Amino acid sequence: MKREKSRVFLFALAMLLLFGCVACSSKETETLSETVNSLTQERRELQDKLSSVQAELDALEIELAKANEEADSLRTELKQAQSMPTPPPLVVTETKEVAKPVPAEYAFGVDCAVNGLSAVPLDGQTNLRCVPNDVKGFVFDHWEVDGKVQDTTAKTLELTVSKTTQIRAVFHERRVVKCINCHIQFLNAKGNAYGKSYTDFDFEDDYTNPVTKKKEKGGLISFYITADIPKKSEIDYWLINGVKYEYPKDISKFRVEDLNEATTFEVVFKGQTKKTDNKTYYTVTCRNCTFTYNGKTAASGKVPAGAKITITGTSSSSEAYFDGTPSSVNRHFTSPTSGGSGKYVFSYTYTVNSDVDVHFAGVVN
Repeated sequence: MKREKSRVFLFALAMLLLFGCVACSSKETETLSETVNSLTQERRELQDKLSSVQAELDALEIELAKANEEADSLRTELKQAQSMPTPPPLVVTETKEVAKPVPAEYAFGVDCAVNGLSAVPLDGQTNLRCVPNDVKGFVFDHWEVDGKVQDTTAKTLELTVSKTTQIRAVFHERRVVKCINCHIQFLNAKGNAYGKSYTDFDFEDDYTNPVTKKKEKGGLISFYITADIPKKSEIDYWLINGVKYEYPKDISKFRVEDLNEATTFEVVFKGQTKKTDNKTYYTVTCRNCTFTYNGKTAASGKVPAGAKITITGTSSSSEAYFDGTPSSVNRHFTSPTSGGSGKYVFSYTYTVNSDVDVHFAGVVN
């Protein structure tokens, strides 16, 4: 009985020990498994780092190979250069170019040529020969030197200057008497109409009177003007430069004395359709410029009083003269547009209330 109990006790004890060992083994197994997993993760991370380092190493090897190739090429070029003969030394002779002095003084022409040019440099005392340009519709009148009117009216001006000088040829509109439906006759010694009839006559300065055969100084002209009246027609009125002549308007002839400007006379007969007006007209004269009125552009012409015209220079200009006065035009032409070589082309809108004379001076340099 005791033995039986002893066996049971021993068996129980053995089973107890067995279960304890199994429990202990399970905990150790879990710990071991965690350790293995951790080591596996570290191994993977190390493997990734190793792969990255290997890739960098491969790239460095490629760059090193290229550097070696370039070094080999440079060594080859160096050997070739060393094998070439040494060239002789280059001797350079320095040549100094002496700058020519630029003249500071000029003579320049306005509407004229100075020694065949528009402007000439001066080298001390310089002889000049000036000839007026050909200006369509205008005739040479006189010379101005630095704005001062010269005594001579000869078409060739010779002078000697040593400082900057402006020589200007001054023109006036060509003087012509023209008749439409009428004619003119010159006066004899008694002041009566005599000799040949003219429907137009150019009476420039010092013209020869066809009747007296004398030179008429100053270009003044005196004559009788007579209407050429067809049968069964009556005079309605006269037009003088396009403006209706009011009193007496139906006369058939009259005398004109000392006329000194271009004038057109026209007879209008009764029943004849003719567009007229009673406006006052003024003459616009442009040199080196044009003016625009009612969409038409011209160098000269007549416009009614109060007309607005746009005056525009036809080339780059250094000076502009309005009615012959530089300061006046400088007040008017305040907004020039840029022209060639940094010069200016002036343009200005102006209201006409008198005869207008605009002139643009050429550029010196």
